[in-house]
Amino acid sequence: MTEPLRIASPRDFLELMPFLLGYTPENALVVHGITNVGLAGPVMALPLPEDPTQWRLIAEAVAPEFIHSTRDRGIDILDVVVCLYRNPQPGQSPEATAHLLGHMADWMIDAFVNFRDAPVKLVLGIVGNHWWDYSCHWPGCCEGEPLPAGNHPESITAQLRALGRSPGRPSREIASEYRPSYTNAARYRQALDEASADFLPNSRTPRGRLIARQGTLNIIDGTLKDLRNGTPIGDEPAARIILGLQDRRARDRALSSGPEEDVPYERQFWANLARRCVPPYTELAPALLTLFAWVAWRQDDPGAARLALREAMTIDNDYLLAHHLHQGLNQGVPVGRFLEVFRTSAAQDQADDEAALHAL
Repeated sequence: MTEPLRIASPRDFLELMPFLLGYTPENALVVHGITNVGLAGPVMALPLPEDPTQWRLIAEAVAPEFIHSTRDRGIDILDVVVCLYRNPQPGQSPEATAHLLGHMADWMIDAFVNFRDAPVKLVLGIVGNHWWDYSCHWPGCCEGEPLPAGNHPESITAQLRALGRSPGRPSREIASEYRPSYTNAARYRQALDEASADFLPNSRTPRGRLIARQGTLNIIDGTLKDLRNGTPIGDEPAARIILGLQDRRARDRALSSGPEEDVPYERQFWANLARRCVPPYTELAPALLTLFAWVAWRQDDPGAARLALREAMTIDNDYLLAHHLHQGLNQGVPVGRFLEVFRTSAAQDQADDEAALHAL
């Protein structure tokens, strides 16, 4: 019988967190709820803004969102553990970075004060490979301690790896898969400029929107087929697809619902298109990020899905599909339930579009 994992110190929580998230966080705020059934409580993670003047507002927004979302799901939280991740800025020492995180620690504790049934048990900071416990009041204690080596037999990391678990890739490495690439930024921008001049005027009437939607889906099918055969994605069809997917119904019909063998190509496809959303077209990225996240979830890669959905919501906080998927992912809704809904919805949308086009 496998021995239960024993979390005996604040350091153990920091080692555990990448396994709970599915990725190794960097420059992030993570809130973990401890329930009366053990450690497998809810986790919320979001980017920590580079500008520290924004941190207090983030703290004041996160605490109620976390508590209300767990209550809505019927989860009773006994304690809260907050983990703060920050890489030193140029010219800044790890100690100065840790001191800066101390202010965020105070704001997080203050923000949770109103929720007396869920007090903050620990506020931990990690800078590089060293950690600080801001809830420890002994001078000089728990300040800048190194995390144990991942192969140390007594470390949580080693114990979990022995059970076949992986802490996941660093968040920066995952995000590089779908974040804009500036190597070819001028080329991508020109393609979007040219496609916008042609696409937008032709999609202003009901008939034009229907034709544009079907055209977008046809280009997606053809480009995916080319990708499977090893043909790279061209600039013109890529720009046309990015613009076409700003139509909600086109995006919904593009949601991955095909066989599993198609999913790796779809992940590559949506990531490639998301990287093309360079300024001033960044606001077009949420559709691509959401489609990428959904495919990552189908691949049982919740870490990449969470990060991409968070990025989509950061760009557009009102992007509902990203919110719905993020909530379902955090609530443990089976991916098959969403897949069934998407397949049914796509078939109905296609039938509606065909009927509408015939009637016009």
